[in-house]
Amino acid sequence: MADVLSPRVILIQSREDAVREMRAIGVCDGGIDAMKGKAETVVIKVTGVVVPVAHILKQQMLSLGGEAATHQHVLTHAVESSDVLIMGTPLQIDRLAERLSCQPFDVPSLGEQIAEIMKAMRSSGTRTVRARNFTLDVGKRVQVVGVLNVTPDSFSDGGLYLHPTEATAHALTLVEEGADVVDVGGQSSRPGSEPVSEEEELKRVIPVIRALAEEWQGPISIDTYRSRVAAEALDAGAAIVNDISAFSFDPEIAGVVAEFGAACVLMHILGTPLNMQDAPRYDDLMGEIARVLSDAMERARAAGIGDDQIVVDPGIGFGKTTEHNLAILRRLPELKVLGAPILVGPSRKRFIGNVLDLAVDERLEGTLAATAYAVVQGARLVRVHDVKPVARAVRMIEACIASPE
Repeated sequence: MADVLSPRVILIQSREDAVREMRAIGVCDGGIDAMKGKAETVVIKVTGVVVPVAHILKQQMLSLGGEAATHQHVLTHAVESSDVLIMGTPLQIDRLAERLSCQPFDVPSLGEQIAEIMKAMRSSGTRTVRARNFTLDVGKRVQVVGVLNVTPDSFSDGGLYLHPTEATAHALTLVEEGADVVDVGGQSSRPGSEPVSEEEELKRVIPVIRALAEEWQGPISIDTYRSRVAAEALDAGAAIVNDISAFSFDPEIAGVVAEFGAACVLMHILGTPLNMQDAPRYDDLMGEIARVLSDAMERARAAGIGDDQIVVDPGIGFGKTTEHNLAILRRLPELKVLGAPILVGPSRKRFIGNVLDLAVDERLEGTLAATAYAVVQGARLVRVHDVKPVARAVRMIEACIASPE
């Protein structure tokens, strides 16, 4: 025994961390299996819970050794409903879901939803994304999505790659620099932008996608919310549809994605590019984003798109203030409940300029920091302009996260 005891705090961020620490001190395999879930804490927020159900949640969690926080007047019935914060280990919350199955009111359905949340939380980091004949292993490797704007007016690189030859050459450069996917866009979605005609968008993107598909045998994404553009882009060789509206601007696009067996990126946006930055406001930022994306995922499934073909994007800069964008990055793990890989696109965006007081062409370091932090927080795809430095930073972040001591 040591002469002086030396307690210290250790960082446990996952079940794997807990297993590693227990194994290091010699805990047997049976003990590890019994205790590995007890080093984690999960907090689930349930909104608008009527008082009798709030009491049930409180009592059940206390009996399991966990906790449930409610409005201070739930006990006196001075309120009719309350949001509830359920707090406990994954095992405690699993048992809560089981116990709720035999309760009155609509409590059994709540238990089913909680069970689905826990299932999604456990599976979200180990998925692959199926995009036609491509498979993106987002569980083992963060996918770097290189931006190729064939537009005259995009906020960062508008007008640089308008000719198909120039655009294809730049796309191949992005691949050489480490891009796993090339995302081709034919109309700007910068704040205040007006949509271009469908014909103009097709004229810009289809020759580029066709030429790139002939030169590179890798996954190409089309950045569009129009079903016709998506169909012609997929026919030309694209494998992913990146829709800033999450299938809400043109509902027929979901059927196109399903027909081609493509993957899709469903992004949250508040309003349209023309008006999205007109004083955006949220009562529950992450809750509203999660609900919109969950509804979009249901529309995708209804159209025949598989769960392994869906990626979600919280929409950094799309109807968000600087504070909203920073909060999204900080609270990104909350979107794991959707059970889909998360894409984040902070590249060169205005919130970085606002924080650092820098112009668009000086935002590389801010982009690197925001992207690295997003990966630490759980992003499995990152959409960027500066592929080489970001790819290097991402690979280094992955090594830091994965390396055993």
